[in-house]
Amino acid sequence: MTAADTGDAWRLTLAGSRPVALTRAELLAMPLHTYALPIACVEGWSTEQEWTGVRLADLARLAGFAPGTVGVTATSVQRVGYFGSASFSPRQVADPRSLLALRVNGADLSLDHGFPARIMVPNAPGVHTTKWVHRLDFHQELS
Repeated sequence: MTAADTGDAWRLTLAGSRPVALTRAELLAMPLHTYALPIACVEGWSTEQEWTGVRLADLARLAGFAPGTVGVTATSVQRVGYFGSASFSPRQVADPRSLLALRVNGADLSLDHGFPARIMVPNAPGVHTTKWVHRLDFHQELS
């Protein structure tokens, strides 16, 4: 990951029936929601913080889908490691507490916390709360 990956040139791409690219400023101008959500790490620690961001359901709508009808795969700018992407079910996307988080505890995310944007989904293991997200691929789930 380089500074350019998370700097002014960063864009969030929404892949769906209506592809969209958004700047961080455009995301911050959208309706934001704040929830206390825990992170449980596989290393044995856990914490609860207040996360603020755009609901995944709202981003699904923007990409042309009704929440509850599509899953999403979040992809990080992280080029090495095992946790560069994570997938979430339609139920998780529709949960109003599922966020593309932009802030934690009232402050912008730090780079270590995943700036410019990270996923926060209730009851997801910490390794699935993808950091440095730059792409959300919304997809129909096969039944």
